[in-house]
Amino acid sequence: MDLEIISIKEINLEVEREKVCIRYEEEDNLLLQKVRLFKSTFSNVGLKKANFNSCSINNSLFENCYLRYATFNNVDLTGSVFINCDLSNIKLNSCNIRYVEFKNCQINLKEVLGCLPQETNLKIQLLKELRLNQISIGDNKGADELLLKILDAEKSLLMERVKCETSYHQEREDFVSRVKAYFNYILLSLNDLIWGYGLKLSRLFRAALTIIIVFAILIYFCTNAEYLSTTTAGNVLVELSFWDSIYVSYTNFITMGYGNYIPNTTTTKIIFVTENTLGYIFLGFLVSGVYRRISK
Repeated sequence: MDLEIISIKEINLEVEREKVCIRYEEEDNLLLQKVRLFKSTFSNVGLKKANFNSCSINNSLFENCYLRYATFNNVDLTGSVFINCDLSNIKLNSCNIRYVEFKNCQINLKEVLGCLPQETNLKIQLLKELRLNQISIGDNKGADELLLKILDAEKSLLMERVKCETSYHQEREDFVSRVKAYFNYILLSLNDLIWGYGLKLSRLFRAALTIIIVFAILIYFCTNAEYLSTTTAGNVLVELSFWDSIYVSYTNFITMGYGNYIPNTTTTKIIFVTENTLGYIFLGFLVSGVYRRISK
């Protein structure tokens, strides 16, 4: 599209300008008050410590712009795109950043996250944009933090679909879709609880410890002399002590085999097979989590 090239000082007016282009300019500490731009472009512009106050800059493009330490107060940036921009240390106060895209930008994530849309679906969309941006600049830690926020927001959206408290969801959801949403919500919740969506392996080890203790209690209280001891001569059935139960539960969970005690009844075999299966699942999660960290 054809753009009218103007100076940045020419836009400091309260009239709406459409399809204008500001390029190859540099102006520090500039105050832009009540600027209204639509489908416009800022290209290779340096606006260090600029102050955007009560502005509307919609569906516009910021490309290769230096906006470090800039302040945006009550600015509507709906639909705008930032490409290769330095937005580190910016301040955002009461800004509308719906449908905004960031590509290969240095961003002050804390400030941007403070202006997320209230609508859960729009919040997820923006968080995904931010995560892709952080991946593109090699900020894996920031990308992981954003992934957690994305999945938490998706849980909130699923619960909104289940409850159907708004007319929007009431018109779009039926019984089957609400059941599916609730099932997906449970899966995400378990994913978070067990290993923090693959990002918090400490939770995975906590879950493993819990399983070992729970099955040790089952073995101790729900079974009697139902185990063949390989430490004694002959086929002698023994009853396990509490500490033996923990040992047996541990060796079974980490898939080392039955160790010194072999289950000899249907009940004990079911308990052992169930825990052993959970142990293999744990190993699968552990390998996946470790690989994720190494691959970064």
